[in-house]
Amino acid sequence: MKKFLFLIFLPLSTFAQTASTYIQNGNAKSNTKDYKGAIQDFTQAILLDDKSSEAYFYRANAYGNLKDNKAAIADYAKTISLKPNFATAYYYKANAESNISDYHNAIEDFNKAIALEPQNVKMYQYRGNAKSNIEDYAGAIVDFTTALKFTPKDAELYEFRGLAQNNKGDFTAAISDYNAAIKLNPQESELYRYRAGSKGSLNDDHGALADYTTALSLDPQNAEAYFYRGNTRGNLNDFKGAVDDYKKAAAINPNLKNLFFYLANAENKIGDSKGALEYFNKAIAQLPAKADLYLYRGLVKSNLKDYTGAIDDLNRSIALDSKNPETYQNRSSVKLELNDSQGAKLDADTAIMLSPKSLKAYISRSKAKMALKDTAGVIADLTLAININNKNDEAYLVRGDAYRNLGNRQAAIRDYTTAIQVNPHYTYAYLNRGIEKDKINDPAGAVKDFEKLIELSPQRQDAYLRLGKVSNFFKYTGKGVQLFTSAIALDPANSNFYLFRGEAKAATGDNKGAMADYDTGISKDPKNIALLLKRGLSKAGFEDNAGALADFNAAIKVDSASDTSAVLYQNRGHIQARLKNYKAAMSDLDKAVSIFSNDETFLFRGDVKLALKDYAGAADDFHNAVYINANNARAYAHSSFAKTKLGDEQGATDDFDNALKFGEGVYIYTDLAALKTSINDAADALSDCNTAMNLNPKYADAYLQRGLAKIALNEKNGACTDFAKAIELGSKNAPMVADRYCK
Repeated sequence: MKKFLFLIFLPLSTFAQTASTYIQNGNAKSNTKDYKGAIQDFTQAILLDDKSSEAYFYRANAYGNLKDNKAAIADYAKTISLKPNFATAYYYKANAESNISDYHNAIEDFNKAIALEPQNVKMYQYRGNAKSNIEDYAGAIVDFTTALKFTPKDAELYEFRGLAQNNKGDFTAAISDYNAAIKLNPQESELYRYRAGSKGSLNDDHGALADYTTALSLDPQNAEAYFYRGNTRGNLNDFKGAVDDYKKAAAINPNLKNLFFYLANAENKIGDSKGALEYFNKAIAQLPAKADLYLYRGLVKSNLKDYTGAIDDLNRSIALDSKNPETYQNRSSVKLELNDSQGAKLDADTAIMLSPKSLKAYISRSKAKMALKDTAGVIADLTLAININNKNDEAYLVRGDAYRNLGNRQAAIRDYTTAIQVNPHYTYAYLNRGIEKDKINDPAGAVKDFEKLIELSPQRQDAYLRLGKVSNFFKYTGKGVQLFTSAIALDPANSNFYLFRGEAKAATGDNKGAMADYDTGISKDPKNIALLLKRGLSKAGFEDNAGALADFNAAIKVDSASDTSAVLYQNRGHIQARLKNYKAAMSDLDKAVSIFSNDETFLFRGDVKLALKDYAGAADDFHNAVYINANNARAYAHSSFAKTKLGDEQGATDDFDNALKFGEGVYIYTDLAALKTSINDAADALSDCNTAMNLNPKYADAYLQRGLAKIALNEKNGACTDFAKAIELGSKNAPMVADRYCK
C-alpha cells in the first residue's frame, strides 16, 4: 500500500546572501513545477554553503517531485546530519523510502519523526501503510487506530485500517471499518468494492454481489469491480452472469491480470467450449509462459474432441512446469481417448509419484489399467483412492465398473450405491446401477434408478431408452405415460418412444391410445421390428388376426434370419393357426424352433399339432416346453389334453395336477377353453369357461373367452353379453373385442 506525498517548499531563515538568493530562486522555480531548474539553483546554493540544511532539504523535495527517490533520500539524509531534530526531514525521507519499497528503513525514519512530533497524524498513517506493505498488519492497525484518535472523522483512515484488518484475516472487523468509512464518504466506490471482498471471504456472496453492484453504480468504469463481481457470480453458480461481467471488465481493461483465464473458465462452465478456447488463446497471448493456461486450454480442446491439440497443450504445460501432477493426470485421460493405454498409465504413474495422495491420479491410472484389461489392478488402485478419501464418488463408480467387468454384479451395485450415497446427484452412478439391476432381474430397482436419472437429467434421451427397455417397465412405475410424453417432446422422430408410451398406456387399460402410439411410431420408422411385433401382439389380443398377421409379415420382411426373428416366426405361426392355416403355422413354428426356441414356441407348435390331431407329436412338444420351463402351467394343461386323446389317463391326470400346481384353476380352465376354441371344439370350451366362472365369478377373462367360444358357435347375442360382463369386470382387451364383433 503506497501513499505518495507531494513535497512543498516552505521559507526558512535567511543565511549567506548568495546562497539565500539561489534558494529563493529554486523555490520560485519549484512552485512553477520547474524542478530541474530548481535543482540547479539548490545545487549552486550547496556549492556556496555545503552546511546549508535548507538547500539539501529543498533539493531533496525537488528530486522527490521528479520521482528520483534515491537522490531525494541522499539529500534528506544530509539534511538530517546537519539538522538532527528536523522531524519533517525524517518524515519525507521515510516517504521516499516507501516509494522505492524500502519499507523497513522507512519505518525506522517514521519512528524518529514521530518521536520528534508525536501529534502529527499523517506520520502514523504513512507508517501504518509501510507496515501493511511488510505484512505487519497488527502494527499497521495500531498506527491507524492512533491516527483515528486525532481525526475520528477521517474516512481514509477507516479504509486503510479496514484493508489491514482484511489482510490480517479479521474480515468482520474489516467490514466494520468499511461501514464507518462509507458512512463518512458514501460516494467512494472503492469502499464498497473492498467491503465486498471481505464479505466474500466470509462466504456472504449475496452481500458481496450487492456491494460490487453499488460500487459499479458509482463508478461504471471500474474494471476490477466487474472482474470481482464476476468471481462472486461464479461462486453463486451464475456462470452466465460471470461471463457478462468478465466481458465488461475486458472492454474497460483487457490487461487486467488473469481476466481472460477466469473468463475462459466461466465460458467452459456454461458449456461454451469454443468461447472458452477463444479466451484461453487470449490469456496465453498475454502470458505465454504460464503453464496452467496450456493445461486448461488442453482440457477445453479435449472437451471439443481435439485430442491431438489437447496433447500439444499438455506437453507445452509440462515443458514449462514438469512438477505439476494435475497436468500428467489430465494428459493420461487424453491419451486414453487416443487409445494410448500404455502412455496413459505412464502419465498416471508420474502423477502419483509427484502427488501420492492424488485421488484423480489413481482414478486415471485405474482407467488406463482397465483399458489394458488389468481389472485386478483397477480395483487395487481404486481401493487405494478410496482409502485416501472415502467420500470420492468417482472412485466408487469406476471400481463398480471394474467389478461389473469381472462379472461381479453385486459388488458393482454396492459401489454404485456408495457413489450415490456420497453424491445423490451422480447421474452416471444411477445409470450404471440401473443397468446392472436390470441384468440381475431386479426390474423394479432398475426402473427406480432410471426414473431418478431422468429426474436429475430430464434432457438425457438415453435415460428414457434405458427405462423403456426394462422388461415390463410399466409394472413398476405409474409415470410411464408422463415420462415418455416428455421423451417424445425431446425427440418426436424417435419411434421407440411411441412404443414405450404405447406400452405404458396399454398397462393403464388405454388400448386405443396404445394402438395410436404404435401406429405413429411405425409411421416414423416402418422397419422398427419391436413396434411391429408389439402392434401385432396387441391386434392378436383383440382378435384382429388379419391385422396381426400383416404386422408379423412386415417384421419378418425386415429380419428373417437373426435370432430375434424366431419370436416373429413363432407369433406368426400362432396367428396362422388361429386362421386355420395349419400348414403355414407349422412351417413358421418349425422355423422358429430351428433359429431359437423357448417354451412358448413348443407350446404353440404343440397346439397346432393338436389341431392336426397329431396327439403324440403335440405331447412331445408340450414335454419340450416343460423341459425348458418346468413351471409352465399352460404346457402341462395342454399336455393333459393331448394325453387324454392318446388314452393316457394317468399321464393326463398327472399333467393336469401339475398345471393346477403351477397355475390357478380359473386360469387353467380359461386357457383350455381358448385351446379348444382354436381347434374347433368350442362347445367343450363353454364347459371349461363355466367351470372357471364357478371357481371365480369375477374372473373377467373367463367371460371374454366364453364370448369368443360363442362367436365360434355363431351365438352373437350371448357373446356380446359375455363381452359386456368382461368389460364390467375390468378386462383390458374386451372393449376392443366387443367393438370388433358387437357393432
